[in-house]
Amino acid sequence: IAAAIVALVVISAVSLGAYFYAHRKPTLTDKDTILLTDFTNTTGEAVFDGTLKQALSVQLGQTPFLNIFPDERVRETLRFMGRSPEERVTRDIGREICERQGIKALLTGSIAGLGSHYVITLEALNAHTGDPIAREQIEAESKEKVLSSLGTASSNLRQKLGESLSSIQKYDVSLERATTSSLEALQAYSMAHQRFGQGANTWEVLPYLLRAVELDPDFAMAHAELGELYAPDSPFANDKVSMQ
Repeated sequence: IAAAIVALVVISAVSLGAYFYAHRKPTLTDKDTILLTDFTNTTGEAVFDGTLKQALSVQLGQTPFLNIFPDERVRETLRFMGRSPEERVTRDIGREICERQGIKALLTGSIAGLGSHYVITLEALNAHTGDPIAREQIEAESKEKVLSSLGTASSNLRQKLGESLSSIQKYDVSLERATTSSLEALQAYSMAHQRFGQGANTWEVLPYLLRAVELDPDFAMAHAELGELYAPDSPFANDKVSMQ
């Protein structure tokens, strides 16, 4: 009888837990905004600096469920805080930006070496308390697998944040297809965006985009931005020097 009672209690607890899990309120909603901080890179490999944040921004930008706080607004807020607009957005600085802008959550990322492998960690935090909302960690077998692993981690985290499976399946183009499979090409593309955000003119940004498509001729996003520069109504359309 005692064993039967214990079994009944266990079954009831499991059933109750499953009920509350199935009926839990979404962690975030499509009305919420999330801030991306800069990745913490402890690998010593500069190719990851800025690159993974750019990749994650593209990946999360696919879904209408998450509203990413724009980089331009981040720079504006940093100025209001008396900081350089180019300062790295750490977890603490990110929380301060969230407090000022009324943002509910921030998303931090990190990459660390593990022998020849890499460990990628994504963590969503309550901007007000700093408490974790959701966390995802994944191991990439090699440098070439980092972008695809980051894409997988991003999709898993989206589900933990409350996005429906049907939405994730609908808006889940792989990072390689959405951007490029080349870390070096993505790094050049990220540098173009960084320099543009710093107020660089087209002449200063252009070499990075050209480098990106040189490294990966199939990099559609970089080609599209170059196409805008060389559109018929662009002052650079007939400037052959800029293509050298």
